[in-house]
Amino acid sequence: SSGINAEYGDLEFKSSEAGRAQETLTTLETDKEKLRSDFNKLEQLETKINTEMVQLQDRIAVMTEELERYSDTSKLKDELDEKRVALSAEKEQILSTRDASKANLAALQEKHDELKATLEENDTYTQLCNLEKKWQHLEQNNQLVKDFIANKSQESDYVPLKSQVAKQIANLNTILQQNLATAATQ
Repeated sequence: SSGINAEYGDLEFKSSEAGRAQETLTTLETDKEKLRSDFNKLEQLETKINTEMVQLQDRIAVMTEELERYSDTSKLKDELDEKRVALSAEKEQILSTRDASKANLAALQEKHDELKATLEENDTYTQLCNLEKKWQHLEQNNQLVKDFIANKSQESDYVPLKSQVAKQIANLNTILQQNLATAATQ
């Protein structure tokens, strides 16, 4: 019995050790998952930091370039003066072209007015204008007559009416013949 008690005590000890080992395993697996999650978050953070570092380096390069460009104020002033001179020259050229175009337009308008006045004083032109007006009037009258003739032709078209009357007469003859035949047999 003492051997059984010793084995029973040994079994209880091993069973409690196995339970503690299982608890330790579960704790270690939970810690492992937590560490894996933390590791993934750290990798994402590292990627984000690297991206931001590249962006910051690009911005620093642009700012450095702009700083160099704007730090040379005399060069900027010279560039602005050159641009101002070029724009002033272009403005003068445009104004000159505009003035020349205005003068040319005025001369053409004056010539047009003279030619129009000469044309209006010309007897042949006046007669031609009057003939055109008469022609337009005659064309309108001609169209009215054509429309009137078309309407009257439609009104006096007796062919469809003729066939209808012929059918009705044939129907009446048939009815009369039937009535006569019935009356003769009675």
